[in-house]
Amino acid sequence: MNVWLWNQQDHRFEEPTTDISSSKLMAADSWLVEDGRVRAFDLHRTRFGDAAAQVGMGDVITDDFWAAVVEKIPAKGEWFPRVDVLDVSPDAERELAFRLRPAPTRKQELKVLIPPYSDPRITPNRKGPDIALLERVREDAGEQYSCDEVLLINGDGYVIEGATTSLLWWDEETLCAQDPELGALPGVTSAVILEEARARSVPIELRRVRLEELIEHEAWLVNALHGIRRVSELVDGRDFHDSVQRGDEPNQAWTKRRSGPHADAVRLGRWREWLETNRVAPGM
Repeated sequence: MNVWLWNQQDHRFEEPTTDISSSKLMAADSWLVEDGRVRAFDLHRTRFGDAAAQVGMGDVITDDFWAAVVEKIPAKGEWFPRVDVLDVSPDAERELAFRLRPAPTRKQELKVLIPPYSDPRITPNRKGPDIALLERVREDAGEQYSCDEVLLINGDGYVIEGATTSLLWWDEETLCAQDPELGALPGVTSAVILEEARARSVPIELRRVRLEELIEHEAWLVNALHGIRRVSELVDGRDFHDSVQRGDEPNQAWTKRRSGPHADAVRLGRWREWLETNRVAPGM
């Protein structure tokens, strides 16, 4: 991974002259690039600009900055770049950073943990500050339950989203998304899917959903890296946690597998194919 800091005066990226690994992450955004093509780059730009504005860096996010970002991304290969707003030190101005990262291996289905705790995020409406926390949450889910993702659930029992994903689900032919008042992070990929659904005259409803209802429907967890992934398996860590708290011999966490009817697989395949071809070169 390569990292550069933005020189606001000279309008160019430069290699850091000091260690920035302990910098506090104030805002971030990332997207997938395949052979120089990206999906909804304008939406990623807007989301990062909004997040940067929340921490006093909105005026620094210029067209020159984005042009320099695009120039740093190779024309070939699969990449997962990220832009950051960093607090390098308490007595220094905040910095813009760009990280060029190879794209990790992608999956099409997910084994998802229902955690024994409510949403742990501190800043749920701004991408960045909670990234390290959510990485640890996902690592723990992988080590303890062999899960790929973790659902984030509020104190009232409503599912908000995944640790790194937005939630969509199908109620027969209606595509459902979360009630905005639940405070999910604005998702670029979910916004792209919902926009296309409206263009296709697919019924859309914004709802609140509890786990007991969600497990009866085809659920998708979507993001910029993986696109659409179906929830194929849910693992409930709550019973396991409760038995440990009581001092009992813990039972194996229960699992609900979804095999899905053939119609679901056809629909999923068509939507996934459309989304994967919906990439263009980022225009500046």
